[in-house]
Amino acid sequence: MPSGSQAQAEVQRLRDQIAQMQANTVEQIFEVQQKYEELQQPLRAEVAEREAAAAREATAAAREAEARVREAEAAAMAAE
Repeated sequence: MPSGSQAQAEVQRLRDQIAQMQANTVEQIFEVQQKYEELQQPLRAEVAEREAAAAREATAAAREAEARVREAEAAAMAAE
């Protein structure tokens, strides 16, 4: 049977081991979060580019529609 001091030493060893495991877990979580952000950056850039392209297309379509309206209004006025 271990003595009191041996038991205390074992308890302290286990506490140290738990603390090290917790530190390692925190470090791994941090590394995973960094990798996630690293992978997200190009995806965010791609989404922003797609949104910008869609906005450009929508603007061009709106201008074209406005031009057709003006043409129709001019044709209607000419027909009067």
